[in-house]
Amino acid sequence: MSEMRNIAGVELNEAEGRLVECYRSLAHVLMGHRDDLAPFEERNALKALAALWQVMNGLDMDPGQIYDLGA
Repeated sequence: MSEMRNIAGVELNEAEGRLVECYRSLAHVLMGHRDDLAPFEERNALKALAALWQVMNGLDMDPGQIYDLGA
């Protein structure tokens, strides 16, 4: 994993960086491949994204809003 910094310029550790990668990966799936998901997969992925959004916010990663994804 390459170096990752938050909006304040603080470098994230490896575990924090992996959480950011999880959030971004899940958001990518929900934005581009939603039609490929079963209803239960979509609902639970949205719940997971909302939980990871809290992590992103706490890490000062400026995650923006996820309302357009239904979370």
